[in-house]
Amino acid sequence: MDAGDVGRLMFGRPSRLRLALWIHQHAGPRFFQSEPPKTVIAQSACGVELTRMVDLGMLTEHREPANRRVYYERTRSPLWSIITAASKVVDPVDK
Repeated sequence: MDAGDVGRLMFGRPSRLRLALWIHQHAGPRFFQSEPPKTVIAQSACGVELTRMVDLGMLTEHREPANRRVYYERTRSPLWSIITAASKVVDPVDK
């Protein structure tokens, strides 16, 4: 199954699941807003979807005053278990 199809049907937008899968598979503890590749999500939509994940408690947002980049860090939210399960049934997303 394709993450875009499952994402659209289950989560309303294909990019939501693709972004969550990318974060789930990401090796680093933190990432910045513009780091997810365009094949995962358009940059114009990335901030909105990351804010949704912050609101859900799946990510924390870090803004450093001297730097314009916005950093995100995964939390231990039980909602990540949904993404773990999805990662087992959909094709991997681009890294």
